[in-house]
Amino acid sequence: MMTDEELTDWIENTNNGEGPTPTSTTERSDLDRLITALHQRDRAEDDLADAVREAHSLGASWAVIGATIGMTRQGAHKKYAKA
Repeated sequence: MMTDEELTDWIENTNNGEGPTPTSTTERSDLDRLITALHQRDRAEDDLADAVREAHSLGASWAVIGATIGMTRQGAHKKYAKA
């Protein structure tokens, strides 16, 4: 374990004085679950956007869509309506 002085010196002098790269101190395997979760979230957000647009194209109002997904009709329209 580093002393406070050693840690300060390491931070100040690592990476040509720029400090450590945040991911260089973490093993890739430690981040795998996080990266997977981020990809799953992105896919889920894309699926939700597709479902909202489909529901609207089939006649659902922005008020109904907003209520279903937990936002106002204005919020749903702003987020999901595409020109």
